[in-house]
Amino acid sequence: MEFFILTYTGKPIGESGESCGTIYNLENACPVCGTGAQPLDDLHVKRLNNIKTPLFQTYDGDFLIHEDLYDELILDNLGIGRLKKVVNWKNNNLPFFYFNPQFHFPKTKVFNGLIIENQCPFCKRNGYFNDAIIGCLEKNIPTIIKDLKPDYDKIAPELLKQSEFFNSWEHLGLSNKVSNGNKVVRYARPLLIVSDSLRAFLEKRNLNQLKYSQFNIEE
Repeated sequence: MEFFILTYTGKPIGESGESCGTIYNLENACPVCGTGAQPLDDLHVKRLNNIKTPLFQTYDGDFLIHEDLYDELILDNLGIGRLKKVVNWKNNNLPFFYFNPQFHFPKTKVFNGLIIENQCPFCKRNGYFNDAIIGCLEKNIPTIIKDLKPDYDKIAPELLKQSEFFNSWEHLGLSNKVSNGNKVVRYARPLLIVSDSLRAFLEKRNLNQLKYSQFNIEE
């Protein structure tokens, strides 16, 4: 079965999540760092006035999908579940939904393209960062971000049938459950995994600035 890591390659748009007043559910999150926290209700955002981009990522790492594109997904009977609404600081609805899955894949055996730094010793779910081959400006050698390719053991078919997209178990960046000194509350975000059907749907819409990194899962 073919799946893809969906990466937004454009410039992030707006702010979202913790700094915008979003209330998070910590029931299934790490009790130490908070990794795995999910919005309890709507996703609160800032600086999204007059944005019409169909699918993009905020500076805080959240994917947002325009309501028109979401309606098309529903009409095509692609199973993505019920998405949370996006609201501004006045709690007014915006024409976007939080493009966030209800399910996540298990931990990989190896996640090629990621390195680990300052990981939470309790959950070990955060602290993942993109691996790169560092270039040299003086020699005009660009920095190359390594391709993402997770290696999974066989995943239960029952899970794969639940949705057309999933979060990764691994989360990018660091989490901080409690504000302390110059550290603010922040929860690391997972990678977004999409099925071949969802990838095909998005590619037909000629959406720019989306990259699909393919990997296979043994059936």
